[in-house]
Amino acid sequence: MDPPTRARAAHLGPELRRPLLLDAALPLFAREGYEAVSMQAIADAAGVSKPVLYSCYASKEELFEELMRREERKLWHMVEDSVPAPGALGDTEDLLRHGLAALLRAVVAAPEAFRVIYLQRHGENRIERGREHWEQRMAEVLAAWTKLPDRETRLLGKMLVALGELGFRVQLEEPGQWQPDALAAYLARVVIRGIPKSR
Repeated sequence: MDPPTRARAAHLGPELRRPLLLDAALPLFAREGYEAVSMQAIADAAGVSKPVLYSCYASKEELFEELMRREERKLWHMVEDSVPAPGALGDTEDLLRHGLAALLRAVVAAPEAFRVIYLQRHGENRIERGREHWEQRMAEVLAAWTKLPDRETRLLGKMLVALGELGFRVQLEEPGQWQPDALAAYLARVVIRGIPKSR
């Protein structure tokens, strides 16, 4: 009996093939981590041969970097769609709560992307660059909401991303324990008012 053969993948050019390869790679990286995923595993998940995969991406590093750029763009669009329209929202606690809620809703919408971006050991410099970018973007959002001085919006942007990363871990490591809005409200309240006294 002849051995089974791989079903031939539909003939697509690299431009059409690349997004499909990234789609196949994302859950692998999220579940197994960068180091454990091979190009062969990605090819198998995508239903293509390794030569087809290498015709689109010269290395795993190149594929991973493109995947990160794509997922970060998607996540930022989710955040932008989630934040309120520019204008005064109230006090600093309100600002933190609204900004955090926007970030944490994105985690719920795209958990695999956050697992790869924030919980991977590979590429610490890349993660640091990405963090600086998010801090800058959140500072811009805060500046649009308020008339605070630039130094304060920059500081609050850093605070939002730091608190957001804590929230990301809670949501990813303890799924279902906190809803995004409730977690955002709690974190913002603790930062502004301190840890509540026991009842």
